[in-house]
Amino acid sequence: MNWLQFGYQYLVGGLFFLVTFYLCFRPGASDLDNPSDRRAFIYLIIGFGAYLGGHALWIVIAGL
Repeated sequence: MNWLQFGYQYLVGGLFFLVTFYLCFRPGASDLDNPSDRRAFIYLIIGFGAYLGGHALWIVIAGL
């Protein structure tokens, strides 16, 4: 996999992630004042970032 495919995957996948994220956390759907909802919000962001970072690291290591 090269960087062009990586970019496409995370731009298109990120768009779907953001749309779904909006649907889950739009006003009235959840409340970020609720600790459980706030924790879910943080876990989703950290999970997406960790997966993206791990995938990028994997590509860098494979290129060595």
